[in-house]
Amino acid sequence: MPEVELQLRQEDAKLIFLAVAYHLGRPGSELDPITKQPVEHGLAEIAAELQPQMRMAVARIFLRDNQLKRLLSGMLGSITELKAYPMLDLRADEDGSGRRSSVAGFDRSLLHLFPEVEEDPENALDIAERMLMLKRKMDQKMAELPPEMPQDEDQGKKRGWWPFKR
Repeated sequence: MPEVELQLRQEDAKLIFLAVAYHLGRPGSELDPITKQPVEHGLAEIAAELQPQMRMAVARIFLRDNQLKRLLSGMLGSITELKAYPMLDLRADEDGSGRRSSVAGFDRSLLHLFPEVEEDPENALDIAERMLMLKRKMDQKMAELPPEMPQDEDQGKKRGWWPFKR
């Protein structure tokens, strides 16, 4: 799957941006798991592409396969954070803001994109439900795409860290 185009309604673009913020807030999220070097195309690119389109009725982003995997992972993590959000106690940061999430910047992004959560934290559950519905819709669209044909036999194999063959 070389590249996927997503056209997002404004509400869905906010959900995607929140998932990207969650992903970027996790330490090491933009590092290659094997080489420990920054990935060539991560979700920071998507955030930069999506941010100027946030006020538009329809936003458009293009995702590579590894970006899509990171986005779907960020969506799942966001759903978990949103489901727990109403149950967490308010904590004071150094700057005096209330922070609930264990992921840096997630609270700030959540309250910026969805200010209704500040007055009633229970609204986070509604946002989690909308995020889950969007993720399911994306999963369904991805399942409808034709499978990618491997170009080279060795290219599709994942190389582990173990240097010897078994």
